[in-house]
Amino acid sequence: MASITPQMSDDLELQKRIAEEAQVGPAASPAVRAFQFFLVPLLIVGVCVGIYAGFGVLVSNPRSAAEWLEDIEHGGPNTRNHAALQLVQNLRSARAPEPGLAARVAKAYRATDPKDERNRYLRVSLITAMGILQDAESSDLLLELARKDEDLELRAVALDALGALKDPATLPELVKLLDDPNPLVRKYAAFNAGAVAGKAGDRGVVEPLRRLLGDPSPDVGWNAAFALAYFLEDASGTDTLRKMLDRKYLAETIPPADPQRELLSARAMITACNAVAKLRDRSFLPRLRELIDPARERDADVRFIANKAIHELERN
Repeated sequence: MASITPQMSDDLELQKRIAEEAQVGPAASPAVRAFQFFLVPLLIVGVCVGIYAGFGVLVSNPRSAAEWLEDIEHGGPNTRNHAALQLVQNLRSARAPEPGLAARVAKAYRATDPKDERNRYLRVSLITAMGILQDAESSDLLLELARKDEDLELRAVALDALGALKDPATLPELVKLLDDPNPLVRKYAAFNAGAVAGKAGDRGVVEPLRRLLGDPSPDVGWNAAFALAYFLEDASGTDTLRKMLDRKYLAETIPPADPQRELLSARAMITACNAVAKLRDRSFLPRLRELIDPARERDADVRFIANKAIHELERN
């Protein structure tokens, strides 16, 4: 049996004394116990509630669109880009725009330097903001951009803004852009001319859109077919819509080297589903039912929109 050394004996005695003192020491008072088990947790909860309330104040009192626009007008490059993002988000969620905002947004756009690449995102955001504001005061500037800007992407964004603005006075110029030499411009012009014409109840754009159904660039014809069906309830593009619901056709049409090939195919099919639902053409039901079968259609978004189209057609 191992012997107990003096050091071990001292350690045992020390541990014994500590244990005895713990047993005979004075018990904690009710006030101390209350502080330990009730007040401390309550303080922690209070701090959390305070933090939550602080966030609530920030959320319930967000900065206005005009304040974000001030950052665009007076801030540096990084500040302006962030403010532009916030401005667009604010305008999309606002119930009613602040008076005079459209003129300030247009002025801020004109103040940007088109040669400074750092301003590109800012310019796109400001064009988008003009469309959201739906103020006809912006129509001339947006048409100028759509017709003449050297940046094709900005021309496309301007056309989308015109489609959102829906100023009937812009329709003659939008119809002219249906014959633009660049297929990207024709594509966006087709969609947005349809949007403006639909809002205005102007069917004068129907024939120009029908001519685009045979455009050498397939996606120009796709947008024309959608615009005719969705905005003008014209069935002239039915054959094109059927092709857009055919994955084999899309695979043969979209270049294999396009990195967004799968996304473009899905978008074409979703676009066609929405157009078919608006046309109320029940002859599409067999094809739509095939699209909701996971064994036949791999894209969940396509299946979802096809299912919505089926419900819409069966309801009418």
